[in-house]
Amino acid sequence: MSLAASPAVSTTMSAAPGVAADADVPAAIARARVAQRAWQALGVDARARLIERFRQALYERRAEVAELIARENGKPASEATMTEVATSLDLARFYLRLAPDLLAPRRLTSATLALWRKRITIAQEPHGVVAVISPWNYPFMLPAGVVVPALLAGNAVVLKPSELTPSCGALLAELLHAAGVPTDVLQVLQGDGAVGAALVQSDIDKVFFTGSVATGRKVGHACAERFIPCALELGGSDPAIVCDDADVEHAASGITWGRFSNGGQTCVAPKRVYVAATVYDRFVAAMQQRVQSLQLKGAGTASFDVGPLIQPSQSTTLAAQGDDATARGARAWRAAGTHPEGVFPPTLLLDVPPAARALCEETFGPLLPIVRVRDDAEAIALANSTPFGLSASVWSRNRARARAIAAQLQAGTVVINDVTLVAGIAEVPHGGMKASGAGRAHGAMGLEECVRTRTVVDDLFTSWRQAWWFGYGADSAARGDAYVRLAHGPSILARLSGVSKTLQLLFRPERPI
Repeated sequence: MSLAASPAVSTTMSAAPGVAADADVPAAIARARVAQRAWQALGVDARARLIERFRQALYERRAEVAELIARENGKPASEATMTEVATSLDLARFYLRLAPDLLAPRRLTSATLALWRKRITIAQEPHGVVAVISPWNYPFMLPAGVVVPALLAGNAVVLKPSELTPSCGALLAELLHAAGVPTDVLQVLQGDGAVGAALVQSDIDKVFFTGSVATGRKVGHACAERFIPCALELGGSDPAIVCDDADVEHAASGITWGRFSNGGQTCVAPKRVYVAATVYDRFVAAMQQRVQSLQLKGAGTASFDVGPLIQPSQSTTLAAQGDDATARGARAWRAAGTHPEGVFPPTLLLDVPPAARALCEETFGPLLPIVRVRDDAEAIALANSTPFGLSASVWSRNRARARAIAAQLQAGTVVINDVTLVAGIAEVPHGGMKASGAGRAHGAMGLEECVRTRTVVDDLFTSWRQAWWFGYGADSAARGDAYVRLAHGPSILARLSGVSKTLQLLFRPERPI
């Protein structure tokens, strides 16, 4: 049975707003660098007031934003509202509350005895001009989750949205500009991969990239050559483990939504399901029942659950992955009935052998392999067997058991008895390990990605010689050992034995220089 489907229908607008050329990039960076200095000088409180105005405007225009996302990306309006608009509002509010404290200088005194005179100030400062290269699957929330903290931290931002969803990036910038963010502080460069490559190679200070592993590797190499930092959120092949004590109906409902929402085009969607043998048949039956009830988007459809793939070529990739699995002995199952042209119908692959491409590669679309396993140990081993490590889910009524499994999974985040939502919780640092990338978005770590640290160490006394400066003499080693005994001796007597010579070290150099 071939899984080939009609070509996906692109839902993008006919022309991108203000498409840039490669040559436009240096001028944009130059303008941003000039504007960034004044933006940083405003201070975090003034910047926060503008971001709060953006948050209020987003709330007021939420229906317009959701409608644009749904039209340009192809997802249901309800998904656009909940997973993009609401999450963006959550993220903005979270960073507005977090930024004043996290970005404030920290002052402390060294705990090292010899450094008691030192006063330490650790300041967080912006990188300068940062690039944000964002994808099409969540074309408003994903760039907002980086642009907002980057601006709050005092950076200027050059945003390149996906060429498949240009208007979503343009609307994000429009809302921020209307709130008072200067146009040179936040610029949008529309265009394809050539514009993104030029941006990475430009005089930029940091790159935030979300996309494929292959492109992320190129971005990482380019940044390494210039010794600039980057944060990479790349592909995933997220495993779901359904234990023998799981609530099978609950697990099937959650995994159906996680896999097939957004047309199956979610990085943290469950893409491989490992099910205990004792509940496998029940779980498959529950999945089939739910998939059968999904409404697919067709011509004139008023409401739907699953829309078309935004990249037509992805339909061919999914079909090839499915055909490979069936050639190896897997069974493909699709809901009965006709399927709208251009929509790849939600497909289950049952009893998939380990070497199948659908288990080894990322499946970015509504294709879900389900594998029967003997026990938790086999499920964990198979879950960790791919190069990816973005997220995972565990389904069990025993929360302690689920947490023990989660601790053994090679994934940036693990959710128990739920799925996918980790990328949308404002407090959760989102990112992966292994080939799924480096760095984090969202959470406190997402704001920390937007700053670099500058530390100033000051001395209480401007003219008091340091004990370790030159002026070594015959007794220097003994005085140094006395200090070590005083600072680290295992008993009071051992520490007291170092007092005399330590005082000599501090106040009476053997050979003043």
